[in-house]
Amino acid sequence: MFARYTTLRGDRDKIEAAIEYVDGEVRAAVEATPGNVGFGVAADPASGFLIGASYWDSRESMTTAESALAESRERAADMAGAEMSIERYEVVAGFRHSIPARGALLRLSRFLVEPARVDEAITNMREGSVPRVKGADGLCSFQLLFNRDTGHGMVVSSWENLTAADAFWPVAEQLRARATEHAGVQFLDVENCTVIRTSVRLD
Repeated sequence: MFARYTTLRGDRDKIEAAIEYVDGEVRAAVEATPGNVGFGVAADPASGFLIGASYWDSRESMTTAESALAESRERAADMAGAEMSIERYEVVAGFRHSIPARGALLRLSRFLVEPARVDEAITNMREGSVPRVKGADGLCSFQLLFNRDTGHGMVVSSWENLTAADAFWPVAEQLRARATEHAGVQFLDVENCTVIRTSVRLD
């Protein structure tokens, strides 16, 4: 499975209209596109931050759909008065305990590893991090995303609330330190936002 994350950072006074558009018209267009396996929307309206995350059954499906959906992305950016960035990943691990409700917390933790060590990092995080995360109280879902070409990656976790996410954070810090020590993973920024809706189908 592959994922394209489109992030808008714009005018907080305009973001609500953009959220409605992305979760409505854009969602319908994405989910009707061949190869799509779900679409997630999350936002932090107070800071003018909006994410539309589309998931695909193959790299080819994701690439083919990109130009077809470009107009929708541009319109959303215009509505929000936003700068747009696009990230493309392979989903190398993922599971779901429950579908996060509207208002649940989505935590995005970005990282970087040397491209030559990507496979090493994937193995380390699959074997060391995923089993520890699975038992976390209040966890709804977890994904490990990698771009093998650039070495960029992201841990995407959804939680019932901020309290649950923060309660697990000391364990997360231990897992991050382990990945850094054993696979050279350099962790970058962590962002919290609110789940609007997701239809992503995780195995």
